[in-house]
Amino acid sequence: MGSISHTNVSIKPRSSEHRYRDTSIGDSLETFLMDCRQRALVHGYFRPYKGYLTIALPAVRRLNGSTRLVEDTLNSLIVSTLTKDVPKILIVVFLLTDDPVWTEKTGNQLYDKYKEHVDKGFVQIVRGHRNGLSKLLPFPASENSEERQRQAENLHYLNIMAYAKNLSSYLLLLDEDVRCQSNYIQKIFGFIQANTKPNRVWFVLNFSHSNLMGQLTKTSDLLKAIKLLIVLRYDVTYETLIDYIRALKGQPKKCQIKYPPFRYANMKRKTFLHKNFTQS
Repeated sequence: MGSISHTNVSIKPRSSEHRYRDTSIGDSLETFLMDCRQRALVHGYFRPYKGYLTIALPAVRRLNGSTRLVEDTLNSLIVSTLTKDVPKILIVVFLLTDDPVWTEKTGNQLYDKYKEHVDKGFVQIVRGHRNGLSKLLPFPASENSEERQRQAENLHYLNIMAYAKNLSSYLLLLDEDVRCQSNYIQKIFGFIQANTKPNRVWFVLNFSHSNLMGQLTKTSDLLKAIKLLIVLRYDVTYETLIDYIRALKGQPKKCQIKYPPFRYANMKRKTFLHKNFTQS
């Protein structure tokens, strides 16, 4: 396969030797992703209807073992969501560390603390490893630390996209240590409406001043992003992939809301999960 180039975004995949053998067959891939989603769920249940918004909240193991930062975001979201909006929204906490002991312990701790919200379908707790998705992105041996980091990052994003596909109409990426405004859902709805016009095309909308935190996409576009990530594997970062698809779909530039409803508690912080997490 040759190089793909579009509006200053150049992507060149390496050999497709390790691709999942049935990714060219849409139904087979979708069935596989649904099976992986079933295996990923640790606490919670699947609602019998499609919601409006899925909020992805990544959590990683820190050296001190604390989950305070992810809980700070969860608390802010829960307090800021009106009761009438709860059935439209799903918050998914992704435990993205490949440590089954930590995953089980942390999942149980979060469930005990947020049991009311998990039991009514508002919050789900899922594992980001050992759910089958690594078959789509097998890790080649690499001595390069940057490449290993990119491998882990892309697997994280694959987990988020694959799990969120079809749960709601839209997917919003948040992060640990984020605060949100009480009218965040109204701002999201209004900005989507303002950009949904016959003469306006968009792939991604931004609801923060960060690079990826606050990024919103249509879940109907996620399968295309998943397939591209599987083919390109580790030759491209997730951020570059999103920029490429945005240009491919005809969105000429970044579309950011003027007054974002989400911000990091630390106002100096601008980076997303993959540049600020610490694992032991």
